[in-house]
Amino acid sequence: MRCTRCEGLMAEDQFYDFEGTHGFMWMKGWRCMNCGHAVDSVIEANHRLRAATRLGSSPEEWKNENDHAPVAA
Repeated sequence: MRCTRCEGLMAEDQFYDFEGTHGFMWMKGWRCMNCGHAVDSVIEANHRLRAATRLGSSPEEWKNENDHAPVAA
């Protein structure tokens, strides 16, 4: 599997759910060995939800939204 940010190698990783929002403590995901980008089922669901809500907004709203987005590690 390749990273969507840097094309680096993705390795399976374990993530801890601090809030317990999904009824379990540990969850599997993927982390890039090169840049550290992380992906799991919750992150993917949020990306799909955000993309779906963008369909109803204008490109100018996307720009403004990205200006205030926090930088992910």
